[in-house]
This record gives sequence, structure tokens and C-alpha cells, in this order.
Amino acid sequence: MGHDVNDYTIQKGIFSIATYTDGALGSWVDMGNCPTAEIEPITERLAHYSSRTGYKTKDKNPIILTEYMLRFDLDEIGAVNLTRFLMGTRVGAIVSALVAADAEFAVKLVEDNPTGRNKTWLFHRMTLKPAGAMALITEEWATMSFEGEGLADTIANPASPYITVTYASATGISASLSRSPSASLSPSASASASA
Repeated sequence: MGHDVNDYTIQKGIFSIATYTDGALGSWVDMGNCPTAEIEPITERLAHYSSRTGYKTKDKNPIILTEYMLRFDLDEIGAVNLTRFLMGTRVGAIVSALVAADAEFAVKLVEDNPTGRNKTWLFHRMTLKPAGAMALITEEWATMSFEGEGLADTIANPASPYITVTYASATGISASLSRSPSASLSPSASASASA
């Protein structure tokens, strides 16, 4: 499908988080207001050069690494969010910081756009860490910045191990857009698609 003004988008939505353990997810928890979020798919290639002539020529450039980074800000400094920011655990009213830095999570964004087609983003598996300092005293609304480092979920989502994006409606969506973005990031998926 070509030009379509319905694809001009102002993106809004609700972020939720769940614990991830060996392919199993805990309950989804609403993370509250998220004023900004961004996704960065990352690939790394290893170039090969032929030395058969006087000048080196690049004759192959395969992908050897796929990953992604998810960055987002939250401005509801509740116990759940603060526990995640401090990479800790919580029992009742007590948060113990920096004792669960290796915890893994799944994150979901359900869009509710004032304009543009709505989508649901599933980030299947990641580790979380602070993306910077959080002000403890401020004249502005307090925020916490997070950075999620994507991991492949080959247990529960082998066909789309990183991210799956689902449009709320297939109306007006071409076949090429309905495929998960993570499929193009997976070398095994690319190999099977070309087979």
C-alpha cells in the first residue's frame, strides 16, 4: 500500500511489565504514565574483502549480531517502578536496591493514538537498568529513565524472538507490514525466508 494519511501518527499508549523466567511470564503490571519511549534495533555485520585483484573489494557482509535497546521514561514514582529502577526487590514497604540486577522482564506497549493506526508492541525478553540519574529533589515533575537491553526469547517465541508488533486492525495494512520487525533482525528467520 502506498501513501495513506491514516499512517500519520501521534503515538500514545500504556506500558506494562511482567517478570520473565525461562519463557514463562508473570502477571502484567501497568507502569503508569510514560511521557517518552524509543526503540533502537541494532545489527552488526562482519565484512569480507576479496584480495584477488589490486584493490580490495567487499564481496560479503553478513549479519553476525542482532539486538535492540528500549528506552523510556516514567513519571509515576510508585513502589513497583522504583523497585525496577533500583534493580531491587520489595517486601511490603521495604525496597532493597541492587540485589536483582540480573532480573529479566517482558514489556508491552498498547497504543491508544489520537491519530494513526494503533499497534501492540511485545518486547519478549530484556534486562532493565537506569538510563541515567533520577533527581531526588527537583522543581520539576520527577521522572525515572530506563534502558532495556533486548534478549532473544527462543523458548516461548522462536519465530519472533525479540519483538512482535501487532496492528489493531488489518485494514489498510499491506502484507509486508504485517510481518514482525524482529523477523528481519533474526539471521535464522532471514535464512528460512530465503530458502
